[in-house]
Amino acid sequence: MRFLVMGAGALGCAFGGMLAASRHEVTLVGRERLMKPIREKGLRISGIWGEHLVRLHAFSSVSEVLRCGGSGVRPDCVLLTTKAYDTENAMEELKPLLAESPSTVVLSLQNGIGNVQTIAKFVGEERTLGGMVITGFEIVSEQPVNVRVTVSADKTKIGALNGEITPRLLKIVDAFNNAGIPSEAVTNIHSHIWAKAIYNAALNPLSAIFKVPYGALSNENAFAIIERIVEEAFAVANAENIKLFWDSPAEYLKFLRDVQLPKTASHHSSMLKDIERGKRTEIDFINGVFVRLGRKHNIPTPVNETIVRQIKFLEAERRA
Repeated sequence: MRFLVMGAGALGCAFGGMLAASRHEVTLVGRERLMKPIREKGLRISGIWGEHLVRLHAFSSVSEVLRCGGSGVRPDCVLLTTKAYDTENAMEELKPLLAESPSTVVLSLQNGIGNVQTIAKFVGEERTLGGMVITGFEIVSEQPVNVRVTVSADKTKIGALNGEITPRLLKIVDAFNNAGIPSEAVTNIHSHIWAKAIYNAALNPLSAIFKVPYGALSNENAFAIIERIVEEAFAVANAENIKLFWDSPAEYLKFLRDVQLPKTASHHSSMLKDIERGKRTEIDFINGVFVRLGRKHNIPTPVNETIVRQIKFLEAERRA
């Protein structure tokens, strides 16, 4: 298959590199700071998905892909791995390429709620796929680029917005599995995306605020905050008629403590890394979503709102 990875940071490089190592045609589009050494020296993948060194096409813009031609101009699937706040801009940039290839599907592998709806505005629901990734990635060096796959709590879930399991969906899932990316086709991708958003809201910002790995958040004082975050998120999900996999916040919190936290205990928040680098975080698309939807339904979300304000304070302080 032919894949184009749009927004190739740690996650995008890892997925693209694994697919390229499995002899799929892969084109990366990302920041030139990473794309240049990948073009010159290749891309190294390390960690729990094994050790790989691959050569693949790497560009800093879609216009460059179109000028240079090759398999990236007509991909079977675009993997969208940008930050959530860049989804609309990325889809605008992709418009000429998607016009050249009307059969291409776009698969969101992003954090947060609302990405698939934004993608569908550009290409329609039938060409939009949702993904849920609950695996940790980090760039451990840039000369050459080495992306380490650190932890994983579950398989990558991929699904159509209407819940159908189509041959095209199964082909993408098979490509992922054959490349060593454990994946599964699902009929309820919206439930998985919301489940990931609750997981992110519970752990990502607190790990950034306290500057600790996820495992440290099992401390009773930190976990008391997590309990309030989750309770507010469940109330909002119920108001939005989202079918979650747990009947109550208490049931999910037990799953978080007993299953998810142990599997990702050593993971450090990507939000902390964004703050340390003076970059914008995805807080508006993680905890901020629950605040906005809470207002829509007149549901108080004071703890999520406090978390959003704390992260925005840290962002502003770092930029200053």
